[in-house]
Parts: sequence; structure tokens; C-alpha cells
Amino acid sequence: MKELIPVAAGFLLTTVLGGLLGFFFQQRTWAHQHRVQTQDRERERATLVFEEVSRLLDKRLYRLRLLYWSLTADTDVRSEQSEARMEDYRQVLYEWNDSINRNLALIQQYFGIAIRERLDYQIGGTFVELGHAVETMWRRFDSGTGAESSEPISDARLTALGAQIYAYNLDMIWAIQGGAVGWSLSENRRSPAR
Repeated sequence: MKELIPVAAGFLLTTVLGGLLGFFFQQRTWAHQHRVQTQDRERERATLVFEEVSRLLDKRLYRLRLLYWSLTADTDVRSEQSEARMEDYRQVLYEWNDSINRNLALIQQYFGIAIRERLDYQIGGTFVELGHAVETMWRRFDSGTGAESSEPISDARLTALGAQIYAYNLDMIWAIQGGAVGWSLSENRRSPAR
């Protein structure tokens, strides 16, 4: 009987300890798998946000350029092409403004406050400024003065805005590829999870 006690105790300890160790390692594996899957989902969502915002930025810039170019022709009357381009520009503004707060919130969630502020205040501010200038050119046709303007719009400003948008897109792509997307709840949603 004395010989059976160590065997039984060993069996019980091995079974219990083995079960606990197995449980511990299985939990760690599951937790790691969950983290990886969550990061992959966050990266996919961030990619969708990037694609939508990038497409809207390019579309708005291109429509603004087309409208500007149609208004710089040497004429005192708006062309049919200008009318069509103004309608296209207004449509992209509706599309932009219909989702601006949603897009800003998503940009902040997936890319951080600095990237959101860059979109809102730098790129967005330049769009507003150039949009006002081209609309002033548009209204001057109504007053009979044509497109002559000392407004702050030019091919160079539009090209500079395009370069700004390109750099912004590259920064978002870098964040997605570098895994710097998503948020850490423990950091109160203030900085990207690393």
C-alpha cells in the first residue's frame, strides 16, 4: 500500500499539474490568436477608410482643377463645359460633406489625432480656400467681369495641394503597413496602439 501512495500522488500531481499547464498554455495561444485576428480586422477596416478618404480627396481635387481650368479660358461668358464642371464639382462637395464627420472620426480612430487634424485643418482648409476662390471666379461671370481674379488660386496652388494629398496618402499607407493602426483602449483612445 505504501508503494501505491507515491504512484497515486504522482499520477494525481502529474494529471492536475499537466492539466493546469495545458490550460495555461492554451489560454495564451488563444489570446495571441485573438490579438492577431483583431489586428488584422483593424488593418482591413483602416484600409477601407483610407480607400474611401483617398478616393474622395482625389475626386474633389480633380473636379476643382477641371472647374478652374474651364473658368480660365479667355472669354466673358461661361461655357457649357464650365456649367457641367460646376455641377460635377457641386456633386463631389455633396459627397464630401455628406460624410465629413464620419470620415474625420474614422481617420482619428484608425490613424490618430495628428492625421485627422492634418486632413481637417491643412488639406481641408486649403480646399475651402481654393473652393471659395473658384466660386468667386464663377460669380464674376454673372456680373459680366469674366474670370479675371486676384484670388489665391493657380495651377501651382492646385499642384501643391495635390502633393500634400499624395504625402498624406503615403502616411496613411505607411501606418497601415507598419501596423500603427487601431487604438489601445487602455490609452483612452488618444494614441495609436503600437
